[in-house]
Amino acid sequence: MLDDDPPVARCPYCKRPFASERSCALHLGEKHPDEWTADEETAYEEATEDEEHELWMYHVKVIIALAVIYGVIVVIYMIILG
Repeated sequence: MLDDDPPVARCPYCKRPFASERSCALHLGEKHPDEWTADEETAYEEATEDEEHELWMYHVKVIIALAVIYGVIVVIYMIILG
């Protein structure tokens, strides 16, 4: 979020600004779980699931990238020795 961009969401309890609704929902679950409403709890659960999925996809991409790098190194090594 740039300094001149208005916040997309604001915490209803501590008034902290957020760049996205998802960030606000995650904040509510971490900082205000005793105060939130049922809708806010649902939003937190959805945001957590989305974040877990994105993290899982990131890990898959890292593993694929490492496998490709390893394969390229092996091929280069075989060419040099070959």
